[in-house]
Amino acid sequence: MNTRRMLAIPVMALGLSFATQSFAQTFTYTQIDVPNSSLTRPFGSNSLGQIVGLSRDGDGTPHGFLRYTDGTYLKFEYPGAIFTNATSINDQGQIVGRWIDSRGYNHTYLRSPSGDFSNFDPPAPCFPGLADNRSIPARAPNKPTIAHGINNRGDRVGRCFAHDGHEYGWILYNDGTFQILTGTSFDSSDAWFAPNSGQYIAGGDYSVGAGQFCASPGESIHNNGACFLHGVLWTRNGDFTTLDVHNSPTALRGMNSSGDISGVYIDAALARNHGFLLRNGVVTDIDFPNSIDSGDNTFINDNGLITGSFFDVAGVEHGFIATCSGKGC
Repeated sequence: MNTRRMLAIPVMALGLSFATQSFAQTFTYTQIDVPNSSLTRPFGSNSLGQIVGLSRDGDGTPHGFLRYTDGTYLKFEYPGAIFTNATSINDQGQIVGRWIDSRGYNHTYLRSPSGDFSNFDPPAPCFPGLADNRSIPARAPNKPTIAHGINNRGDRVGRCFAHDGHEYGWILYNDGTFQILTGTSFDSSDAWFAPNSGQYIAGGDYSVGAGQFCASPGESIHNNGACFLHGVLWTRNGDFTTLDVHNSPTALRGMNSSGDISGVYIDAALARNHGFLLRNGVVTDIDFPNSIDSGDNTFINDNGLITGSFFDVAGVEHGFIATCSGKGC
């Protein structure tokens, strides 16, 4: 069963609006960079404030990273991997991410708080496709399996591809039950987070108009026609709610226990991405000051801490932390 509910922002009947200067929440931004890195891309954080992501050394070598609350960093790799990233951490210290084996096949992993790794390959219709170690999806049907999120119950979510190149979101519950997350009208779907509480089991994005894979946000990786990306929230029985900011291509990246939602949308007029926060019916852009673009990974934790990435005027990607101190926080 797939029951669809549309939530296009703004919708006056729902009391949603955009933040104005008089009501805008005030955010303080802090740049974060893994030492001696050429790229820092945070993907998520737990309620303790620990942050995980992807970094690259000066020579391009990739690592997963864990940023502790004291500002120190741990870089790590899945054993034998040629590529490792870290995409989510829960309050127990469990980390999930993606790794690529020596043959170029993609897999997901779970890292325990003590540093032990275990592999997980989503079952059929998923297939552990090929990708290069720059984290760029390969052409169909060789596309990467990814674990994007883990909640405090241990439920994991991500995306995978079938042999025919179709992209599916998925959830692996902590009891071992596996479920594909899609919809009858979806050309592709991708699950990025699993809330710790509430009616929704997962959120992310889906595309309409893409024959194979819709890059986020709003462009087809294969240039095979118009592709529109929608934000989506799924319930356990397969129902879903669509959420689009400014009626623009939108991707949801986080939802905390207070119901705050974070993500990214594309601004066609400025030809850039914006991070956003939806809180109490108000949408606020989350963009690092003087950045030329925002990354595809604006995440909010249960304490309201927002993490993400941005590109400076030289095109270098950095991480950031944003904390709210204004009215409505």
